[in-house]
Amino acid sequence: MRVHFYEMKKYWILALAALLACEGKLSDEQRKRMREQMELQKIKRVTETEITEAAYARGRSLIALIEKCQGDSAKIDSLIDLHHGTIRWIVPGKTNATELERQLVDAYLAAESGSFQDNIQRVRNGAVQTDSILYSKPVMTTLADGSERLDGVWNIWLSQKQLILAMDK
Repeated sequence: MRVHFYEMKKYWILALAALLACEGKLSDEQRKRMREQMELQKIKRVTETEITEAAYARGRSLIALIEKCQGDSAKIDSLIDLHHGTIRWIVPGKTNATELERQLVDAYLAAESGSFQDNIQRVRNGAVQTDSILYSKPVMTTLADGSERLDGVWNIWLSQKQLILAMDK
């Protein structure tokens, strides 16, 4: 807790120094930016459930945008650029997947028909802290005999920090 107090104290001192340097004559735009920065520094309390719900919502909205691109790689590339993250298409048996992505593909392949649904995996940086979240969405084809074949999996790597910051918007 002391680390957070000293970090917050540092920001307040910087804000006060900026205010004094301007002799109390901040423009409306400067005041607005200072308030926005103070809002970003506020401690936010969110539950694991809220983070999971936000990850599902963000992943599903990105998948809907990808599906609207209808295979146009230029549009998908621009979507990836706008997302500022990683969106990957993984095909079973290919070697372009990370270990976690391969495990997810194997789990989808081993699952019984009809149980294919999107998934969230928390990715830990170190032993304790969750760094990012992997949203995965399998794409299936129904065969003539009624069985399903896994064509591939969309994997969207989401920053937990960005998800939390976006919750207030």
